[in-house]
Amino acid sequence: MTEDFYDLLEIPSDASQGEIKDAYREQVRVYHPDLNDDDRAQAQFTAVKTAYDILGDPVERQAYDRLGHEEYVAKRTSGLPSPDVWKSDDEEDSSGTELQYSESETASASASAAGGAASGSTASSRSTAGAGSSRTAAGSATSAGAAAGGSRAAGTSAGTGTGTGTPGGSSSGTAGRTGGSGGGSARGTGTAGGTGTRSRSRTESETDNPLVRWWRRQNFSLPLIWLSVLVYAAGVGHFALSNGDALGSLWADLRATGADPAGLWSLLSASRHGIETAAAFVSGVELVSPPLEPTLWYAALAGVVAVALAGLLVTRVRSREDTWGAVTINETIVAALALGLATTLIGGPLLAGTVLMPFLFGVIVRHTRRLPGWKPSYLYVLPVLAPAVGFCATVAGAATLPLDIAAFVVVPLLGGLALPLRTTIRKHFGR
Repeated sequence: MTEDFYDLLEIPSDASQGEIKDAYREQVRVYHPDLNDDDRAQAQFTAVKTAYDILGDPVERQAYDRLGHEEYVAKRTSGLPSPDVWKSDDEEDSSGTELQYSESETASASASAAGGAASGSTASSRSTAGAGSSRTAAGSATSAGAAAGGSRAAGTSAGTGTGTGTPGGSSSGTAGRTGGSGGGSARGTGTAGGTGTRSRSRTESETDNPLVRWWRRQNFSLPLIWLSVLVYAAGVGHFALSNGDALGSLWADLRATGADPAGLWSLLSASRHGIETAAAFVSGVELVSPPLEPTLWYAALAGVVAVALAGLLVTRVRSREDTWGAVTINETIVAALALGLATTLIGGPLLAGTVLMPFLFGVIVRHTRRLPGWKPSYLYVLPVLAPAVGFCATVAGAATLPLDIAAFVVVPLLGGLALPLRTTIRKHFGR
């Protein structure tokens, strides 16, 4: 059972406005009455449209998130179909199912049937009536003719309507909607929808996939940030194991020096104490034996990243109106996998973490700031840039042991934990 508007559109609660629009378009292709003959399609489409109107408006979305689904719907919406019609799977047989509306919507329908088992029709009209007000439909009214499954007849007007259906699945009649007062009639014709069963497009079959629905409802931002920090921490551990003897000797010298700051600084800045630079360590890492010459091997790994990015670009051009819009979380995952694989094979987890942390922190902070609610500062990205600065200092010949300790251990590990810990605290404690 769908629980809220995010679940109805099959998106996570931190979805961007672009993702909300894309999800709404997918649902429209499934539930629009012109494309779907299921009896529940009109009500489902109404619910989807309401969800988009609310979540697509940043101000209303903020109010919705603050109040919660039930309280928001009770206070600020009317005419919303019952959640019984929101079901995204086919737990019930669509034949013979009637639309059920919530108490906030007053639905009226009039129908007259002519013919027998071979012919018959139902002309239905729905209206939403306010207190002492009426709405006259100058748009389209839907008529359903029961023959070999169902048909629809559309007309424009207001008032009362009757219609007749033929065995071939077509119907004609007058249809209208009333809301308190008003009248009139107009004649419209429609053609039957065949057997009356739901016509499934490829998009609909994809949304019926439980794995796809589960994926769309997940929030991967926080796990990705934690993963990048853990990858980098594994890289620091790998470096420490490779330089274990030198680090052990340095630790003994530090203990012998005591707590004198001047003495500690003099000891650390005097030499590297046999500890190799991060750049030298990364260049010597070989997690797997390269199957090609080094130049070809690095070119192949760069090609993996280039192919992944090119694939994302082609997908954007073909499926998105705003080709250069914000990066989605799915695109972030694909790019992170390509970058992580290539950099791990080149220089181990230390290099992978050095690349992944700034990329994921930057993209996710940007993604979060586009949404209503908490807007994390870009200052969270600065600490995780420290390893890249350390590598640049090493290449420039300016690397010292104190600089390496600060750039590769203290700043990225302590500063990098600030954003995921802050987000986790907000998520679980609301602070």
